[in-house]
Amino acid sequence: METFLLLTCALLICVKGTRPETSWSAEIPETVSGLLGSCIVIPCSFTYPTHNLKTSEIIAIWHTDSRENIYHPEKSKVDAKYKGRTRLLGDLSHRNCSLKIEPLKRSDKGPYTFRVEIEDKDKYSFKNSRVSITIKDAPESPVLLAKEEVQSGEVAQATCSVSHSCPANPPIITWSHSGATVTHSEHLTNGEWRMTSSLTFTPTRADHKVRLYCTASYSGGKKVRTYQTLLVKYAPEDVRVESVPEVREGESALLNCSSDSNPPAYSYQWYNVNGILQSEGHSFTQEKVSRSTQPLYCTAINTEGQGSSRPAVLNVVYVPEIKAGSGCTTEISTVTCLCMVDAHPSSEIQWLLPDPFRALPSTSVENHGSLTIVTLQGAPGFADSVQCLARNSQGNSTMMFNVPHNGMTIVSALL
Repeated sequence: METFLLLTCALLICVKGTRPETSWSAEIPETVSGLLGSCIVIPCSFTYPTHNLKTSEIIAIWHTDSRENIYHPEKSKVDAKYKGRTRLLGDLSHRNCSLKIEPLKRSDKGPYTFRVEIEDKDKYSFKNSRVSITIKDAPESPVLLAKEEVQSGEVAQATCSVSHSCPANPPIITWSHSGATVTHSEHLTNGEWRMTSSLTFTPTRADHKVRLYCTASYSGGKKVRTYQTLLVKYAPEDVRVESVPEVREGESALLNCSSDSNPPAYSYQWYNVNGILQSEGHSFTQEKVSRSTQPLYCTAINTEGQGSSRPAVLNVVYVPEIKAGSGCTTEISTVTCLCMVDAHPSSEIQWLLPDPFRALPSTSVENHGSLTIVTLQGAPGFADSVQCLARNSQGNSTMMFNVPHNGMTIVSALL
């Protein structure tokens, strides 16, 4: 008895699974939207009384209300306005009657009807499932989604989506920023699809306030794009110390620290080789500047990190100073006078005879940074004394040297 029941159930299932369709019906949207010059796919599925028909016996036709064929398997029966522009994409064996039109023209508004003809048997037009096409002159702007703020050096993502009506030849999405992209298509309703591209990229400081563009290129040549301005957070870079062009020795100098960062720096540190001089303020005053004042540094700090400046050396100007060790000496038959001058800016140095007053040309001039050494040579007795005069924009200094008549060095006297 159990075996009989199982066999009976199997037979019932088999009969139900092979029961022929007994009605004509079609699922076609009432309207679809398409881009002028691009392509459109009209989704279509249908059922029909099978009566043990083979798929090869079915002829699929699309036509207008005036019975103009926009698609027919025999190309000679296609209206001239549609020749070469329509193609059946669907697989009739799976009851798929989807139609592609490319390129879409302004006159392709429809309505259109799907029709089935079976040679020497049934013919049926699905008049209750007509479809009309809305022609769009331009594509809709893409939808771009990305975080409002991203961090420099950290992986970020953005997505760009566009709707379209041509799954057979979908729009191509490109990005203005390099990175890895993944694209996928999604079927919506009424003959609409959505193409989405995801971009994975690593932003840098150079991307801050730069527009990230997403461009969709459609078949037929039309393009549309949108953008989002990237806001990139990064630690202070290009930290700089700025001061007056020059400062006179003994006076004070005001220095300012600036940097490029997002968000702006909220704290600063000033220091030299000996350690921290001041914290927090972006300005620092160096009191009583001297030629030996050490280089200064600034560190700018924000929520993303910190950055430090290069050493800032103050341009200290001062009156020429004739250094100890200057004077005249004699060796055999030559008197040599040296005048060593420390000055910034560099000074003009002259040798002068006091009586009668006249200038003498230097024998040689050597420069060693802020130190200038000038040499005067002559025969013993060419003068009893000689004067060194050094002057620059900050003032002048002089020193009188006694010229020796023997092998002794004569002590100089500052005037």
